[in-house]
Amino acid sequence: MDISVSGSGRHRRRLGKVLPAAAAGLALIGAGAFAVTSYAGESDTGRVVQPPPGTKTAEPAAAASPSPSGDRTVTPRIIGGTASAASWMLQLVYNDPAGGSYFVCGGTLVAPNKVLTAAHCVHDENGNRQDWGKYGEVAVGTSKSVTVAGNGATYIDVTRSWVRDGYDPDAITNDVALLTLAKPVAQTTLELAGPGDSALYAAGTNATVYGWGLTSSNEDTADIASQLQKVTLPLNSDDACTQNLDPYFQAGKMICAGQLGTGDDSTGKTTCPGDSGGPLVVGDKVVGIVSWGISQGQQLCNVSGTYEAFTKVSTYQPKVRPRIDDTDISRNGKADLFVRASSGGKGYVKESTGSGFATRKTLSGSWSAYNLVLQADMNRDGYQDFVIRRRSDGNVYWRHRSASSSTYTDTKIASDWATRKFIVVPGDVTGDRYPDLLSATSGGTLYLYPGKGDGTYGTRTTVGSGYQVFNSLRGKGDFTGDGRSDLIARGSGGKLYLLKGTGKASAPFETGVQVRTWDGYNAFAAPGDVTGDGKADYVARTPGGTLYLYPGTGTASSEIFATRIKIGTGYTQYNIFG
Repeated sequence: MDISVSGSGRHRRRLGKVLPAAAAGLALIGAGAFAVTSYAGESDTGRVVQPPPGTKTAEPAAAASPSPSGDRTVTPRIIGGTASAASWMLQLVYNDPAGGSYFVCGGTLVAPNKVLTAAHCVHDENGNRQDWGKYGEVAVGTSKSVTVAGNGATYIDVTRSWVRDGYDPDAITNDVALLTLAKPVAQTTLELAGPGDSALYAAGTNATVYGWGLTSSNEDTADIASQLQKVTLPLNSDDACTQNLDPYFQAGKMICAGQLGTGDDSTGKTTCPGDSGGPLVVGDKVVGIVSWGISQGQQLCNVSGTYEAFTKVSTYQPKVRPRIDDTDISRNGKADLFVRASSGGKGYVKESTGSGFATRKTLSGSWSAYNLVLQADMNRDGYQDFVIRRRSDGNVYWRHRSASSSTYTDTKIASDWATRKFIVVPGDVTGDRYPDLLSATSGGTLYLYPGKGDGTYGTRTTVGSGYQVFNSLRGKGDFTGDGRSDLIARGSGGKLYLLKGTGKASAPFETGVQVRTWDGYNAFAAPGDVTGDGKADYVARTPGGTLYLYPGTGTASSEIFATRIKIGTGYTQYNIFG
């Protein structure tokens, strides 16, 4: 049995090697993403993409239409699916700089400016990383394919892409990527399944997959769906997947779903080339990413007796979530440091270099009237916001801007918080993907204000006590590598404690565990991931004014930070770090 292989070019192998589900080019190429050719035509949105030579776009019809071969019928669908609409479902379009082709994949909006997709969607047919920040864009706001004229899509540029370390284009493992958009979009978002969502993966659970891929499994009669399609697939056990897809299936990193391929599109239900990067959804969570499947000769999918494989999202969620909430002032994915001058009260940003901070830059606006400044993207639009407390009355404001204006606006979010000992914006602590707000009273009561994702908050709840014993409480992001936001607290004698996040709104933090003794510092900041490795970092200043960066290691022990990096001296001139 000849089996098509893609990822490192198109080959022929014996029995059961893999084909990425987008890997297309129908027999034209073995690219990681589906290839379509462009032509010089203008739609009402300014561009059109054509299907490859030898294929066409399947037009929606009430009844099946004859295929070009005349001996079978095909309908416009994922094999066995139905037409659908989903505002969080996006089309990824890469304009090949070599000319003549676009590469197209699916993706899921998981934050207003973040798109989840497959790693092979951002690599070429030889496994080389494509420059999506230069040549990539995303089509939003339409359920029609980008191959359809007048599709009504809005095209948003991609600024950067992230791929999970260890992605293997030959074995198609660690097949997950995240794109950052140049500006936020208003569509709804989906949440990622996490390590605590094992129940969503129970064998027999019905999941729904979405895509604009081929609607026929035969290379000679393949059509591209003109309308977004969906199909319901039952999840299969790891044992069943391993037995069926051995030796290429890797339990823990992958899942498989669907009925066995039938070899006949009139009875099959499956994904096909062009669906890659799209979501497999249970409830309102993404449990899988369309990754790969079996191809046999002219049969591109729905090969008799085989399942389709998906990236297991819950395995990778702890690595993906820090990349979703990685907004910074300079917008390069590395956290910057805010400092406020003691004299004059000017605010400055020191942009991250990946191993330290660059020369300060002046921030516009007034900062002298405030005694607390924290960085946080409270509405998840990809533009850094600030939470600031006014000295005169203790009022707390959300200082924010928009994609259409660089002018910051102050919106009051709390009154008379002058006596609050701590205010923290650690990110999402409740597990709903929205950034939250914490405050602790002088008596040690910890309050949680659940974020709504738009800069506003729900009713506060009491989530802890005894916080009066600490003299510092900071946090921004995940210090332990489990995908949950944590806190760092310092108590008497300089004892430093890690308060691990639980992801539960009722009790968002575990009891503190001592990880260091830091009695030689008098100021701290938790700006987030300064180094760009997906792990939260920490900043500390000595009384003499020397500033250090402590890179996070992602471990919940005394090894929580790597060897400190000296940033510089003279930092006694600043009295606020954020």
